[in-house]
Formats: sequence, structure tokens, C-alpha cells
Amino acid sequence: MALLLNDLRVLSRGTYLQYITRIRLLDDAIIRSNEPEEVLTYTYKNNDLGNRFIIPWRKVKGKVRRTAMEKMRGLGIAPDCHLKEGLCMRCPCCVLFGGTGDVSAAKVGYNLLSRVLGDTFISTECVATINSYTANAVDEKSLMTGQALMTLVKAPAETEFVGVVTLRDPTKESAAIVRDALLRLTRVGASTREWGRCQTTIEGYSLSDQEETSSYELAGKPLPSLNADSDLQLPTADEAFKSFAKQCETMVQEFAGAKKSGAKKEVKDRKKTAPEESEG
Repeated sequence: MALLLNDLRVLSRGTYLQYITRIRLLDDAIIRSNEPEEVLTYTYKNNDLGNRFIIPWRKVKGKVRRTAMEKMRGLGIAPDCHLKEGLCMRCPCCVLFGGTGDVSAAKVGYNLLSRVLGDTFISTECVATINSYTANAVDEKSLMTGQALMTLVKAPAETEFVGVVTLRDPTKESAAIVRDALLRLTRVGASTREWGRCQTTIEGYSLSDQEETSSYELAGKPLPSLNADSDLQLPTADEAFKSFAKQCETMVQEFAGAKKSGAKKEVKDRKKTAPEESEG
């Protein structure tokens, strides 16, 4: 049986912790009308699924990452790290969710692959009808409406989605951070200031040497008997962030050092194998 790992390392060790996650809308969630990026519908050929509301994983991941970064900055860890070209490339959130060194604020010579993977979240019930919401755009100068109409599609309140969030090579600290960030997810959709309140719960977990399940397999079916996430006996999010931050610093230093040593060795090897210039 797979166990949570004791330390953080650069290379993967083939252990996967999967959180079976449920998102329940507490009010309507707006579907962006001009480009279907937030919550939309998809018709599955599987007759048991049919037409469903879905939330793409990249949208869930973006919101979960932001909740984790807010928590991290609140603890005074990497206060200047933020999305949109401001990544530090060495904090717990960068190590867990990934980043590209070439465009980060740190300008480091390495990239970090995300250790947090996920599935499309699929509604547990078929979509019978699509409800739309029409609003007037307001002219800023005259304050008059009627200048343009916006048609927004919405997923109704009490719609439930099921998804699987997978953590590669989980330690107790990284598992606690991801768990806490998931439970902090309270809004989804294209417009989250007035719409899209939700409740996120973790139904259970699977810990194995491979990914064992997916949202596609779980949607529309009663959830199987799952291990309770409390059985993992994880530290608090505060403790996890502080401990994991030290591990990340050590790992990144070793990684960056190995990259520099490798570059120097490559230069030396090239000099050794280069043909000697003949005396003129």
C-alpha cells in the first residue's frame, strides 16, 4: 500500500494522492457568453452521462492556486509571489502548482512542472434546459441603458459537480496545503462578485502508485466507499506551509546547483573534445 512520502525531491517517485471533490452551487453561476471558458456544457457519447454542465480543470486550478497563495502570503511566506509574471519560483505554491522560469519575476533558468493534476468537474445530473440571463449594458457617460444587451448563460443553484484532484509525490505537508486550498474554494464561474457562491467538500481519497479513478467514472454514479481524508492525519495548513517552505528552498537550491554544475561540466567537456588549433 502506498504511503505519504517523508520528504520533497525533484524526481518523481510514482505516488499519487487523489482527492474526490464535490462542488455544490449555493446560487446561480454565470457561464461566460462570449467564450466558453468558465462553466459550460458538454454532451458525452456515454448514454449514462449525456449532456452535463462542466467546469474545466484549468479554471478550478487557477482559483485553487489563488486561495493557496492568499493563505501563504497571510503567513508571511513569499509575500511578493503572485500570478501574472510575478512568480518567485521557489515557494510552496510555485513548487506545487508549477511555473515557467523564463517569464517569472525570478528569471531563473528552470521550469517547475505542476504536481497538482486534475480532471474536468462534471455535474452529477443531466442538463435538461439551459437558462439564460439578459442584462442591459449601461452607457458610462449618459448612465442610460439599452445601448447593448448581454446574454449570459447560467448553471442553476444546487447544481453539484464531482471531480478528482491528484497530487503527485504527496508529503503530509503538500497534501495538507492542497486539501486546505480546495476547501477554501467558495466561488466559481465567470462572474464571482455577485454570482457563483459554492461549497466545496472532499468526499474521500485514494492513495496509490497510480491514478485509480476519474471524474468521468464517478459522475452520475453513487460514490464508492472511500477512505476519509481525516485518516491521513495531516498537519494544519499553517504548520504545513511553514515546514514545506523550508523543504522547497532546499530542493530549489539543490536543483539550481545541479543545473549550474551540469552547465560547467558541459563547457569543460566541449573544451576537451575541441580540436587543437595548429600553430601558424
